[in-house]
Amino acid sequence: MAVFMLQRTGVSQVMNVYDQFIQRYPDLASIIEGSAEELSRVLRPLGRVDRWPVLKALAVTLVKEHGGDIPDDLASLDALPGVGQYSARAVLCLAFGKPRIMLDPNSYRLLSRACGIVTNKARPHADVGLIERLDAVVPHDDPRAFNLALLDVGSTICRNKAPIHESCPLRKVCRFWVESAKTPQSVRVLR
Repeated sequence: MAVFMLQRTGVSQVMNVYDQFIQRYPDLASIIEGSAEELSRVLRPLGRVDRWPVLKALAVTLVKEHGGDIPDDLASLDALPGVGQYSARAVLCLAFGKPRIMLDPNSYRLLSRACGIVTNKARPHADVGLIERLDAVVPHDDPRAFNLALLDVGSTICRNKAPIHESCPLRKVCRFWVESAKTPQSVRVLR
């Protein structure tokens, strides 16, 4: 449920809602039986009041088509209501330990700046070739730690505006930092 709640929503918002949600809805059956009004009320702080019907449809599909279990393959996860490629990959990595890249805007910015990885797609996570190449570099021994580190560094240090170069663990190998260091401060442009 956390991955579902995190769609287009900040971690701090989800943390405030998640515990209350799990207490009220400890299993799929309780979500299915929950009233629209109650589900809407509990999810409202996430900022998207349209989530409850999708969440209910997801619960129904998991029970009817998967016996209440979360599937552990990309195609089955991607076919679930409200689950796209990013969420499916996050579940595979975080819940099942599968080496899949979790490419969000923060991790893409970090990889783009540090490694020169680029795409011509408006939505990098939709670039199938890029995703396949990045899947190949995710370590098999701890894909969860790898992805969480990318997300963390991308959101807190390699920020869109005003990256904190001094604190970046990739600074010594970062292409963006090397190029930035060559350019006078007054003309630096962030990508």
